Amino acid sequence: MTSIWIHSIGSTLLISAAPFVLLYTIRLDNSEAMKPRLKIILAFASGGLLGDAFLHLIPHSTHPHSHDEHHSHGEAHSHSHSNGHDHEHGHDMKVGLWVLSGIIAFLAVEKLVRLLKGDEHGHSHSHSQPKETNAKPSKKADAKKSENRKAVKNDSETNKVKITGYLNLAADFAHNFTDGLAIGASYLAGNSIGIVTTITILLHEVPHEIGDFAILIKSGCTKRQAMMLQLVTALGAIAGTALALLGASGEDGSTAWVLPFTAGGFIYIATVSVLPELLEESTKLGQSIKEIVAMLIGVGLMIFIAKLE
Repeated sequence: MTSIWIHSIGSTLLISAAPFVLLYTIRLDNSEAMKPRLKIILAFASGGLLGDAFLHLIPHSTHPHSHDEHHSHGEAHSHSHSNGHDHEHGHDMKVGLWVLSGIIAFLAVEKLVRLLKGDEHGHSHSHSQPKETNAKPSKKADAKKSENRKAVKNDSETNKVKITGYLNLAADFAHNFTDGLAIGASYLAGNSIGIVTTITILLHEVPHEIGDFAILIKSGCTKRQAMMLQLVTALGAIAGTALALLGASGEDGSTAWVLPFTAGGFIYIATVSVLPELLEESTKLGQSIKEIVAMLIGVGLMIFIAKLE
């Protein structure tokens, strides 16, 4: 059992640390010059999030026991077929409802945060402008005014985008938790299964973390802050692994809701927070094509990983 613990926690730490090596080499910040590159990585992130939700999390929730279904096939066949079908339909409904609750919960959280931030925002910029004494305002004053306006606009944009970063962190934490559960449970099933699962999750986690990194940078974090915040989500993976090894791997359905709920969160972030960013300023045709290709690569990677599982 000790070796299982060592292998599982070791694998989880490896998966959490691996993307950092990559992130150190990626030059990315929120400056104007970096905007096209950031948008391409954001497109890739949204493809990854949507691919993850529709090809990985939701299918896993609808068929949780597909790998051990064949064991009692003989006896199962003699049971009423319709009973099984009803049960399956009920399960699919439950998964669908959890996905929707994920979307609605993320919307509610964002609404709440915006209301709280919006109030502060309303107060902070309601100072009245001092009246000009001379009839003709100087050019300097004009420039200053427009600069102030720009600063207010930028501030409100930062405020708006910051929430996306935090929401994404929450979804990522839940996602890493399920990854941790998978690693712990797979090592309990056998060392080789554990290694295969670790490699699969690692392949799946690297593009995901790069996408998350881009979302955090867009949210106004510095490179260093973004990397530190992503380390926090790695605690979710360790917690999941520990829980699986302590015997609560979710076979009884206690954590069955985590996958579809996280999928709902991913769908919300990709469609509500990331895609509008790509539509914001009408970009040139070449840039638009690059963004769509990046998104397709994100989806394609998830298809490749789903095939491996």
